[in-house]
Amino acid sequence: MKAIKGFDIQFDFSTFQKISDLIYFEGPLLSHYVSGKGDDYLFYWVDNDDQNNRWLALRVSLTDLQKYTGKQLTLRNLIENPNDGYIYCFDIDNDLHYHNIHLVQPADLPDDYLPAPDSYYEFEPIPTLNAEEMMTYELTIPYKQQRRFEELLSKIGFPVSSLKKIVTRASVL
Repeated sequence: MKAIKGFDIQFDFSTFQKISDLIYFEGPLLSHYVSGKGDDYLFYWVDNDDQNNRWLALRVSLTDLQKYTGKQLTLRNLIENPNDGYIYCFDIDNDLHYHNIHLVQPADLPDDYLPAPDSYYEFEPIPTLNAEEMMTYELTIPYKQQRRFEELLSKIGFPVSSLKKIVTRASVL
C-alpha cells in the first residue's frame, strides 16, 4: 500500500453505525456512516494488501451528501474539500480492527487514492438491514421543505414510509 503523509492519531470508530453502502462491487467501496454524535461520514475504500483494507473517511454535511447523490457534486470534490479540512486514513485488518490511523490533508493523498474528476454518483444506495432502527432523529421540517427532505432520505436508503408512520403517530399523540 502507498505511504501516507499525515499525523498519527488515536480515533475510536466503534460508535459509528453504517447507514448504507452507496457504491458496492464485490464489497463496499463507498459507505455512509453516522457517528455517535450524529455526524455524517463517507468511508471510501482506496487500497488493500494481504492483511488490510485502506479507507478514507470524511465528515460531510447533509447538504453535501444530498448534492453528491443528486449528481451536483463529485466524490472527488468532497474528498478534496472536506468539511473539517482533513481526512481520516486508516487500515482495517481481516479481524475488523482499525489501525494505522492518520489525519491527512487532501493535497497529501496519493493520486491513486483520488476518484476520477467526473466521479458523480451513478448508483442506488443499499441500506443496511437495520437502518430504520439506527436513524432516530427529532426534526422540525418546514412544510415547504418536507418533500425535499423525503427525497434525500430516499436517496440515502432510509425507508421514507417509516418516517411517515412516525409522523402520523406523533400527530395522533
